[in-house]
Amino acid sequence: MTEETFGDGPDRLRSDILRIWSRLLETSDLSIDDDFFDKGGDSFLATELMLELRQVTGKALPDSLLFESSTVRSLAQRLSEKESPQPKAAVRVGAASDGAAPLLFFHGDWTRGGFYVEHLARKLGPEISLIAVAPHGPGGEPIPPSIEDMAADRLPAILAAQPTGPYRLAGHCVGGIVALETARLLMKLNHKVETVVMIDSPLMIGGKVLLGPRGEARDAVWASDDVPIRPLTPEVDWGLEPYTERLAVYSPTPLAVRLLAIAGEFDGRVWTRLSDDAALQETYSAHFDLVTSRINELAGRLRSWLSGMSEPLPLPPISKDETSPAGSSKAESQQSPARDHEGEALAPAMGNKEIPAPTIGVARDESFSRRLRRLIDYARR
Repeated sequence: MTEETFGDGPDRLRSDILRIWSRLLETSDLSIDDDFFDKGGDSFLATELMLELRQVTGKALPDSLLFESSTVRSLAQRLSEKESPQPKAAVRVGAASDGAAPLLFFHGDWTRGGFYVEHLARKLGPEISLIAVAPHGPGGEPIPPSIEDMAADRLPAILAAQPTGPYRLAGHCVGGIVALETARLLMKLNHKVETVVMIDSPLMIGGKVLLGPRGEARDAVWASDDVPIRPLTPEVDWGLEPYTERLAVYSPTPLAVRLLAIAGEFDGRVWTRLSDDAALQETYSAHFDLVTSRINELAGRLRSWLSGMSEPLPLPPISKDETSPAGSSKAESQQSPARDHEGEALAPAMGNKEIPAPTIGVARDESFSRRLRRLIDYARR
């Protein structure tokens, strides 16, 4: 970094930001117009960056700030303003694409700001622009009492970010369910909804969460593992119980929309029962890997689906160590043949009718919150 790097303006703030970036990104080859994510910043480093910026400024900065201002120059300008930046429930990530409708992406990450969306936008390419929709809870925002209320609360911000259709929605984890219910609201307002993509979204029946192929493979390992779940940090743990309570009372109903369910840790078959135009893609990728280490796979699936194809584009082969916790050499498939007959045990999720639990695919006596605690603890070992 040189004197010319700082330029005019709030030099001290730029200097502080550059110093933080240099340490986090482990490089001094930085200028005030470099993009944090282009220089190697990931979701973990972005989280650290926001924590340090809050300490430097003494302000309660929203995570959405980094989506809007990802260079030193733009960050320093925003942070030097008299009024503190306010959180945005829906914010565009990257440049707008020419002509094509953006993808409203409900990232569902209440612990790390959903910064993985920046990398997903780069993997999708310039043809598909993203609007990141944040979950409720971060920054002290109240969590609405139901999934449907979450969708209704986010609707004004979505319409402000994209006033007219057609709409394309996708979401990871609980975000996928909020995306589904948002699509329902948009359709009630006579907006055109092209598609909804639900990425490893959980469904609870009778207090238990239904498992997909990765979850079943992982349970084979956990069944003989008596290691207790280690406590999570308060920043990670605080949202699990409120979201579990909302999932426990949620009952999905049919929706006439083109729908894709990508299932790994959690069972995606029930979601495909909601529409006559639905597809299921099963993967042995773990729940969090789909939006981190396997984000190339996710981008490939989204690109192919949004282009109108029912089958995903060819993906690189999965290594043996990645297919399951036990190192199974099973090949990835759209839907495992062994699971085809199990779908017969799932009745269509219509109205207030109960959805009979399948003979397998249920984590016995395990709620969504406990499952996620185990997943996070497993990833840290």
